[in-house]
Amino acid sequence: MYILQQRNENMFDKNDFKIFEDMTLPGRLELIKTNLDPKFEEIGSELMRRLEEEYQQQFYMKIAKHQRRTKNPPPDTWLAINQDKRGYKKTPHLELGLWPDRYFITFSLLADIKNRSGYYPLLKNHQNTIITEDWNVSNDHTSSVMKPANDFPEVVAHYEKVKSSDLVIGYELRADDPIVQKGNYDQLLIDKFMQLSKFLVSFNQEVE
Repeated sequence: MYILQQRNENMFDKNDFKIFEDMTLPGRLELIKTNLDPKFEEIGSELMRRLEEEYQQQFYMKIAKHQRRTKNPPPDTWLAINQDKRGYKKTPHLELGLWPDRYFITFSLLADIKNRSGYYPLLKNHQNTIITEDWNVSNDHTSSVMKPANDFPEVVAHYEKVKSSDLVIGYELRADDPIVQKGNYDQLLIDKFMQLSKFLVSFNQEVE
């Protein structure tokens, strides 16, 4: 377990999801900036410290700013961590964020990732671990809907066949989960993020 440094109050709580009640673009962006981004900064710094301590490697963090949005409010928001300072979207990366009804922690290989075909055998090599550890899986990082771990072979096959598809592995904590309603789950999110981080480091070591 990766113990969170002592603090007086929890970072995340059930009120985080209230940002999605504002249906305007400027309103939601302001709520994200005011209410969530400081939490992402804090937990992101903790995650970066843990990752560099664990792996003795360099990591980079980016918090979504949604600057390209001009009309509709963002349906989700997140922080991303990867190992390439030039950007995370075309490289293996981890995310921690929120949809309107759940927190998510994911490891993703997006459709336009560099050296895409080089990851195909790695996905198959890690198949047993992903299924045994019961991660959720998906072919679409823009959707909150994920499939059970046992569907992983089909998700990989789809990723290999359909070039516009993504490969997503992750964990979700729903807003109506008793854990969220009770509070005090920062440590759970950190533990899940760190558990998922082994895929980030392994895939980056295997594929240039």
